[in-house]
Amino acid sequence: MQLELSDKILVRDLVEICAQKGIKHVVISSGSRNAPLIISFNRHPNFICHTAVDERCAAFFALGLAQQLKQPVAICCTSGSAALNYSPGIVEAYYQKIPLLVLTADRPPEWIDQMDGQTIRQSKIYSNYIKGSFDFPVDVKTEDDRWYAQRMVNEAIEMTQYPEAGPVHINLPFREPLYGVRNYVEEEPPKIYSTTKTKLELPENEIRILKEAWSSFDKILVITGLLHPNEELNVALNQLSEQRNVGILTETTSNVFGLKFNRSIDRLIAGIEGEEEVFRPNLLVTLGGAVVSKKVKAYLRHYQPHEHWHINASNDNVDTYQSLTKIIPLAPEKILPFLKGDKKSAYRDLWLKKDHTLQKIYNKFLERIPFCDLKAFEIIFDFIPSKSHLQLANSTVVRYSNLFDQPTLKQFECFSNRGTSGIDGTLSTAVGAAKALPDKMITLITGDLSFFYDSNALWISPLPNNLRIICINNGGGSIFRIINGPSEIDELESYFESKHELNAKNIAKTFNVGYYGCHSKEELNFNLEKVYSKENNQIALIEVFTDNELNPSVLKRYFEELKSKK
Repeated sequence: MQLELSDKILVRDLVEICAQKGIKHVVISSGSRNAPLIISFNRHPNFICHTAVDERCAAFFALGLAQQLKQPVAICCTSGSAALNYSPGIVEAYYQKIPLLVLTADRPPEWIDQMDGQTIRQSKIYSNYIKGSFDFPVDVKTEDDRWYAQRMVNEAIEMTQYPEAGPVHINLPFREPLYGVRNYVEEEPPKIYSTTKTKLELPENEIRILKEAWSSFDKILVITGLLHPNEELNVALNQLSEQRNVGILTETTSNVFGLKFNRSIDRLIAGIEGEEEVFRPNLLVTLGGAVVSKKVKAYLRHYQPHEHWHINASNDNVDTYQSLTKIIPLAPEKILPFLKGDKKSAYRDLWLKKDHTLQKIYNKFLERIPFCDLKAFEIIFDFIPSKSHLQLANSTVVRYSNLFDQPTLKQFECFSNRGTSGIDGTLSTAVGAAKALPDKMITLITGDLSFFYDSNALWISPLPNNLRIICINNGGGSIFRIINGPSEIDELESYFESKHELNAKNIAKTFNVGYYGCHSKEELNFNLEKVYSKENNQIALIEVFTDNELNPSVLKRYFEELKSKK
């Protein structure tokens, strides 16, 4: 190799293995102890290196990249608290099954707990939410040390992708000096190995048993949770929806689209009050990750199905509805086509008819409400072009998105950090997604607290011009005015809602982001036209101001109407 890389040969081997195994993107946070890694990744021609000073933002930025590229992304930081700041992004990647290679520089082990600067206990620091943890040798004393390190890197990178994706950690203790370089032109390349990616198949006997059981149920309810876009699964679910005994409930983050799917779970569950037993399934089938709706969880935990099958290649032992009877550890698209039958039943149409009735109530309700969060979402979803890519913040944003039919009718690709459902990292993830997809317009819809909490994401340079940020600023965490409990106690504004009078105008100015403020539906429509026009090729932020007391009252009124007019 005709390159001057770090003179630490284990770093040279690590970087070359990463290159040979197809890692292309490395997100670097500045520091000194990680200098050998910075020098080597930056000088190697196979890598695109990004800089993110804030390690928390860096991890989520890498998550956004890996989420869209569907390949491992490396993150690299110095020692000490820098490594801890990766934690929120790593735990989100773990539960979303996103491949990250986490490289943390460290002090030599003899200096741990000796009051040396930036020195903490980093070995297995992410042990509760990581697929694997490795500690690099400090020195190369024998050829076995080098072989061991090479084997470790190979194993770590393979583990980020198989048998399922996720984050893997390598902790690298370095002795000083840290900045030396050398040419490895005569050095043997490191050893590489790969894993043959096998896929599970269901035995014929098991298929027969499942088909026989399936055909015995006249009320089957399928609920889809968090899923990445998957056309094969979409086709399988549409075929399933032709069966009259199968009702299908989906969410925005399920990324599945069908005319016989029921879109708004919260709307439906509110609308069947008094008729719960009629809609109760014999068989519940769940696909994918977490479901946002708390209403459907409460409903099915009380009105439990006779059987519950959870289908997921991850072999998750998940009993969200306290009724689990069977786990099918297979990708849903591989098993659903076998589950055929059309038992005489009105169950599918029961859900569809209810959904249609409630949708009409919803449409009339939207016509007469003032400018508020709900009206703002209607305007935004009406405007955003079909098949757009959306990143959705947690709390109120992802919940509001599930009240509308546009995400399905317009086939939006929707992503949200619902692995752990925290507000941190929303903007950073969107910046990463936009970097990964430079030819596609990316829209982030976020609340004000999520935006301000993660505003350091705008420090990542250069910012992608294909990102549009819509921040709903209602003066605090409005979710706490909606859910039962906090809205009725004296500590609401100061300790739960975190009421504020901040705006994003000067933050946008600091980072050279185009800014557009909106206080009415007319201003919002006007600014959406400007921001999404073909002439606008700059990253832009639309800040939508709404009334924090009006928003929850409108939403509560809506759910009351569903119950009274159903």
